[in-house]
Order: sequence, then C-alpha cells, then structure tokens
Amino acid sequence: MIGKVFQIFREKGGLLKALDLWDWFESLHPRQQKAVKKYYSLKVIKNLNFPYKAKHFDSGEISRPLYTKRTFLATIAQTALLEGDYETAKWLYESAIEMEGSPYEEHLILNDLLLLAQKLGDFEAMENYCRRDIELFPQYRDELERRWGGKIPQLNTFEVMVYLLERKGKVREALELAEFMKREGITYPYYEDVKKRLLEKLKDEGRE
Repeated sequence: MIGKVFQIFREKGGLLKALDLWDWFESLHPRQQKAVKKYYSLKVIKNLNFPYKAKHFDSGEISRPLYTKRTFLATIAQTALLEGDYETAKWLYESAIEMEGSPYEEHLILNDLLLLAQKLGDFEAMENYCRRDIELFPQYRDELERRWGGKIPQLNTFEVMVYLLERKGKVREALELAEFMKREGITYPYYEDVKKRLLEKLKDEGRE
C-alpha cells in the first residue's frame, strides 16, 4: 500500500515522460518493468555513445529526446537481443512496432525481428517479417535512399525471402523477387549467382 502511495506521488520525468511512455510502462507486469529497466541500464553501461544515464529513464527534465517511442523501445529490445533474452526482446520489439511512427522505423524493427526469428530457427516468423517489410518497402524507399546517399543498401528481408521461397520450392517467385530487387536498385551482390541457380532449377523442372 505504501509503495502505491509513493508511486502516485513520485515525480514523473525522464525519457518516460518526454516520450509519453508513462502509461505504457505502468501498464506492464512488474516483471516486465524490471526487465525494461535492466536492459536500459545495460544499454547505458555498455554503449559509451548512448546519450543518457540510468537516472534519465524516469527522472529529470528532458526537453528534446533523441528517440521516438519506437526507437527508444527498440534500442532496449536490441540490448535484450544481444544479451540472449529473446523472449523479452520479442515483446519489446512488438510493443515498439505497435507505437505510432514512420515506415522507416518499422523497417528497422522488422529487420531486428527477422534476426531474432533466425536465431530461434522460426521459419514461419521469418517469412512473416520478410513479407511485412517487403510490402512496406515503397513507403520507406525514399528515406532509405536519402540516408544512404542516393543508393539502396542490401536488405536482409529481401535476401532471406528469396532463400525462403527457394527453400519451399517456389522457384519462380524467388526469381521474380530477385529481379524486382535488381530493377529497384537494391544492392544485391549475389544477384548473378542466385539468378543462374534459379534459372537452372526452372530448366530442370521444365518451367523456364
């Protein structure tokens, strides 16, 4: 009871206040709250470039946070992922992606979720994240190109999707996706080798 009284009257500040995340945080189970604080603290300790300290999580005035709701939660999720706590990383990423934000931010989160699914060997989840990111591509393409000086870098979701389609025997779809990447100017260093292999498979199957 006393704890609840202090919780009601404590000063609300820090990143939680600046990013309007107090209601989200207080809605979590105490175990989840503890995990968020733990991985935030690890982020502070292990990343010398991280601009905040432990106290900035829930105290002090921060007028211009360098993160959005999505990117703040995703950076904590990434720390959990790197620490091997996949369960916490997953729900934090999923919480982040549900927040309002830009398509580019969603793209970054989907890429991390794909990495998580790869570590877990969850092929169904891998395909789901790849499809979502590929469908989102037209909405973040310009931002990606701007950030990369007019070029589009390698996109893991696209490359993994080509692999998954080929793995399921959907060779034609895999080839079509590889060709789409080529047309869109997405950096794909394995394009020629992949195209050759897929064409040979189609030829062997008599479907070229």
